[in-house]
Amino acid sequence: MADAAGRILSRDVVASVDLPSADSAAMDGLAVRSRDTPGVVAVSGEHRAGHPGEVRLGPGQAARISTGAVMPEGADAVVRREEVRGTPDAAEVPGVASGRDVRRRGEVITAGAVLMPAGARPAPTAVAALAGVGWAEVWVHARPRVAVIGLGDELVPPGSPLRPGQVYDGNRLGVGAQITAAGGQVISNSSVGDDRDATVWAIHNALGMGADMVVTVGGVSAGDHDHVRPAMRSLGADEVFRGVRVVPCRPVWLGRRDDVVMLGLPGNPASAAIAFHLFGRALLGHPPDWPMRAPLAVDWSPRPGMTHAVRCALRDGVLHPLAAQEAHAVTSMALADALALVEGDTAAGQPVPWSPLGAA
Repeated sequence: MADAAGRILSRDVVASVDLPSADSAAMDGLAVRSRDTPGVVAVSGEHRAGHPGEVRLGPGQAARISTGAVMPEGADAVVRREEVRGTPDAAEVPGVASGRDVRRRGEVITAGAVLMPAGARPAPTAVAALAGVGWAEVWVHARPRVAVIGLGDELVPPGSPLRPGQVYDGNRLGVGAQITAAGGQVISNSSVGDDRDATVWAIHNALGMGADMVVTVGGVSAGDHDHVRPAMRSLGADEVFRGVRVVPCRPVWLGRRDDVVMLGLPGNPASAAIAFHLFGRALLGHPPDWPMRAPLAVDWSPRPGMTHAVRCALRDGVLHPLAAQEAHAVTSMALADALALVEGDTAAGQPVPWSPLGAA
């Protein structure tokens, strides 16, 4: 059941029981008949959580009860333990109203009611609720199988010595982590150089693995050494769109081949991460949340006709853009916890939509 967190439900989760399953005590104390209060009541018997007794209260009678225990027959209220005076057998109790500190059967949910509908994504905090209404397992959609391919002659694995002109290949690892956080399953994570045949082979190989989605990083622009789009065409992929008016991820590309989604991300590391956050998460069924609005800490003037995805640190409800907003500034992705969308000139203090970065 713990694995259900963050997965997409394929069927409604319907409560199999009333919750609570019976009228029960919300506090430790004495179960009483409210009409006998205030006064002195005769105490006999006990109802414990998980051990319902067989006490039936008559006039002037009470029973000891613990939190969560089923209420004795005839009782309609609980006198809290700290309010009871007297001896173990004869207790003086204050006046209490009917229903006081009693959890009514089905007040949380009734058997047959839908707790979570198909298509919902249970948060980790929801797992207890799913189990609490009687489910040991729930039906979820299979995790999308995603193949990641990094492209570039300059890329070397982290930890290797760098030669002039080389850079560490953090993109594939970063995008792979984003895929996992968005509910996908990375089935391969490979890299190839700037070669047309090698690019075609890598994408063809990913398709042969049964990938539901192929994500390439780099090689998606229109330069002499950018081979992703021609390789996709040669493999029969249909283009859905090419390029977006969003800084810093303009050259993103989307296509499909039969039932396989093909997503081409730009090669600059911040661009790749932001493009996946904006588009890849949605393709995996986990679109970024944009209901929040917060003020920018500084004036911002986007390039005309462009939307800026601005890396920010959210402090005290204010979005503070980080100094390094360039497409290659990968370190800013480690410091940012919010992505703001800014369109048009925005003065400091003006609210803009933002999405949390790193959210599952």
